[in-house]
Amino acid sequence: MLLEYWEKYRLTQRDRQIQLASMGVSASSVMEVIEQVLAEKGEAIISVYRFSTLSGESGSLVVCHDTGRGAISFGANTQWGRWDETYEVLTVDGAGEQYNFDGQPVAEGDDGACSLGNI
Repeated sequence: MLLEYWEKYRLTQRDRQIQLASMGVSASSVMEVIEQVLAEKGEAIISVYRFSTLSGESGSLVVCHDTGRGAISFGANTQWGRWDETYEVLTVDGAGEQYNFDGQPVAEGDDGACSLGNI
């Protein structure tokens, strides 16, 4: 279940620490990628989705739109993958598992996107 989110937020060097903290972004590997984009471009476009799984585990998905990459975290376990902007699906590197923005696995053949327009 999606708890809160920030979509396509423009992050700058000046506000990065305060904004990332307020969004709950703290994984060092995620911070490194965002810092790299900020150093190169002066800003980064990110989305952050905080969710709770059906089993009650909390997690987050952070997307760096500038790189087309994202990181999904369940507790201390963070996995990186490729973010598909069209279908809003993260495909985890190596394993190929797919997750949508609220941390749910995407079934084979499912495009993963869910919006009010699809109901």
